[in-house]
Amino acid sequence: MGSILGVEPFASANIMINNIRVSFTALAGGVTAGILTTYVLLINGISLGAIAALVSQNHLAYPFWAFVFPHGALELPAIFFAAAAGLLIAKAILFPGQYRRVDALKLYGQQSAQLIFGVVPMLVVAGIIEGFFSPNPAIPNPVKYLVGIGLFTGLILYLRRNFKHGMPV
Repeated sequence: MGSILGVEPFASANIMINNIRVSFTALAGGVTAGILTTYVLLINGISLGAIAALVSQNHLAYPFWAFVFPHGALELPAIFFAAAAGLLIAKAILFPGQYRRVDALKLYGQQSAQLIFGVVPMLVVAGIIEGFFSPNPAIPNPVKYLVGIGLFTGLILYLRRNFKHGMPV
């Protein structure tokens, strides 16, 4: 977790690029009827779960989650939003409902765009946190947990305030 100390700007930029790539892959995966989107979520979930199990078995869960939580509070929801946008595209392709498929793609494409617009800024902030804050050994773990709680709470409050019934206010 401390392997990026001394190269924080480079690491932060690479983290942002990777997370944006994962998110846009999840979004674009919608055109595969959601198969690629689901694959991206599964692979990333299995990877995080496997690492979490490994650190837990070695009694390192507390420092591991202190590292993950501050940036994960924004990074993980951003990836979920991107995947949701991809699944909206898949819905338009597979289940257009009362719409012609082209009209469903327009409607759900607009909703996907609304979701994805917030993803990149969230990932930039998460990348900065992951590059500079999360691995910093001078910051006590309880502070890292508090920052994660604050960011996640802020995100929930923002979403509750600005999105009513799934649509922006």
